[in-house]
Amino acid sequence: MFRRLKRLRTERPWLCLYHLMLHAAVACLGLWKLSRGSWGHAGLCLLTLALFSLPGLLERALRLHLAPPLEITVTLFALCANIFGEMLGFYIRFPWWDAVLHVIWGFLAGLLGCAFLEAVQRAKLRPAAAVLTALGFAALSGILWEFFEFTMDAFFPLDMQKDVWLQSVSSVLLNPSGANTAVTVAPEAVTVDGASWPGLLDPGLRDTVGDLFQNFLGSLAAALALLSPLGRGRRSGLLRGLMPLPISDAEVERDENE
Repeated sequence: MFRRLKRLRTERPWLCLYHLMLHAAVACLGLWKLSRGSWGHAGLCLLTLALFSLPGLLERALRLHLAPPLEITVTLFALCANIFGEMLGFYIRFPWWDAVLHVIWGFLAGLLGCAFLEAVQRAKLRPAAAVLTALGFAALSGILWEFFEFTMDAFFPLDMQKDVWLQSVSSVLLNPSGANTAVTVAPEAVTVDGASWPGLLDPGLRDTVGDLFQNFLGSLAAALALLSPLGRGRRSGLLRGLMPLPISDAEVERDENE
């Protein structure tokens, strides 16, 4: 990370300053939370700092060059997901916050997947292959994230797969005849350990499926962008700042701009 900041200080001083300010703000917040005994929030700050290093890891591991707009988008995404979403409670205060982030991630993951495959093959993908790659990579990343949420909820006292209240449920198990036919039950009152619940509790299933669907919508938007006249150019127009380039192609482009 420090080597990359040193390079950015020479090539793009403003981007280096952006990273320094962002890292310093999150690090100070994490130390403050740690001093107050908020271990969970301090861990979120540490995770956010690790995600800030994602652009540099992508450049080294995948031999891709991330333009400043994409790099800023990735770091702000981590900030919005962990600091604003979890620590400041935006997921609860704004029900649409989680949906917007999943759509954005689906879009970014689709572009990254397409760029990675093009970098490996050293050739631009055909339109159909680009669409399938964008959809597949975004879907895989969404599934792996839901696996992560399920694992964290299973082994730690967390609720990453947010629960929702249901006023009715359809289930084969509730059929008194034992037949393989679902019956709908809408209880007027639910009491658990002497406490009255406003309905039946769904332990994260709808949240998981909803997240996957929103991720798919974002990947579909990426696929449509890749198919559009502006997106097919890759180096100009709609995707210029969001489409990663192989290192060699990025160096050629930089030389042409200079």
